[in-house]
Amino acid sequence: MKLLRISIVLGTFPLLNGTAFAIAPYSDNFYATALNKSRWTLKNYAEGKLARKGGKVNFTVAGPTGDDFSILDLKNNNPGYNESWEIILDVVNAANLGSKAGVGFQIYNASDKGDFAALEFYGNGGFVAISNTDDKDNPADDLVKNPGVTGGSIRISFDKTSKLIGYWYDATGSSDGYQWKRIGTFSPTGKGGDRKGNWKMNPTTGKFGIQLFGFSEGKEVRSGSISFDNFRLKPLR
Repeated sequence: MKLLRISIVLGTFPLLNGTAFAIAPYSDNFYATALNKSRWTLKNYAEGKLARKGGKVNFTVAGPTGDDFSILDLKNNNPGYNESWEIILDVVNAANLGSKAGVGFQIYNASDKGDFAALEFYGNGGFVAISNTDDKDNPADDLVKNPGVTGGSIRISFDKTSKLIGYWYDATGSSDGYQWKRIGTFSPTGKGGDRKGNWKMNPTTGKFGIQLFGFSEGKEVRSGSISFDNFRLKPLR
């Protein structure tokens, strides 16, 4: 899937004792009657629509075109290149459309949105980790794990020492506590990792953007078949 990457507002939180993280922990269970506009920017493209419903965010496509998708951009709390952190999301995909419809999230180089690492869930088509550098994607480089489930949890982590992005999944979701299984790693420095590409991030001021999304390629997506919930962003010490 080719995602449009949208500019977001950069921001930081105060440092504590000179050693704390620039990001503050943030979670969203999407229980409110509407999306929190102070935290999220919503962008719908073509017939793709994300909307909060039933305590989660549903993705729907009523009249499919060739490329329908919708994105939530996280605002004002962008994790940095010199801190360790993770993002987590519970996902459901019972649409049974394989790689033609999915849900997931991505992180991207805030200075070059052609550099991104995405983790998509195709339901019974599996969990797929994708990495782009300079907006170039080679599907043969995708990392795939398929436990044959229609719901679970996904995780992307970043280690400030190794500079590796980690992809993880939990096939049973958060209800029984997270039990992460490794999909693989990506190196944005071009060194190490299962996959690699040089994002040329600023070693001092580099930041990552975060987007949650649903997409469909020419397929109808009915309400309730694709959704996400329980977003988490937190620093790792």
